[in-house]
Amino acid sequence: MAFVNVSAARTADPGNVWVAKDSFMSNDPFAIVLDVQVDSSVLAAGLLFDVVWQIVNPRQDPYNHAWWTLIGSEIVGMPTVDTDWNGVGFQWTNFAVWHWWSHYADAVSQVRGPDKLAGVFYVQGTINVQGSSLFGRSNQFWFKVRP
Repeated sequence: MAFVNVSAARTADPGNVWVAKDSFMSNDPFAIVLDVQVDSSVLAAGLLFDVVWQIVNPRQDPYNHAWWTLIGSEIVGMPTVDTDWNGVGFQWTNFAVWHWWSHYADAVSQVRGPDKLAGVFYVQGTINVQGSSLFGRSNQFWFKVRP
């Protein structure tokens, strides 16, 4: 039976995505990494996948810690920052995919709110195999940011 599994998510320094890093300054380089395993039949079928990486702020108290953004003149709650790739071809059965920014502050540049550059957050991700019922999701990986 075909399968897709995301065995881990982590934050890392983009210079070494294989080693988890759980504490960042807002100016540090920042990456989100997903470890993925797929059945060889998925690779042989030439299927494509979409991947979503999320940075999540679990603190949504609207008076203190919530993330938000402006769309036009409207304030909109923004508990996650999502980054995605679409239509990627499988090349291996056991691999990692990552997205990186030069600075953590760049990853949350569209966020407003007093705690966007300080606090405890988590990352997670999903992989979706196009044209099939196959998908995988990661667990949460918690990390800390300091200004």
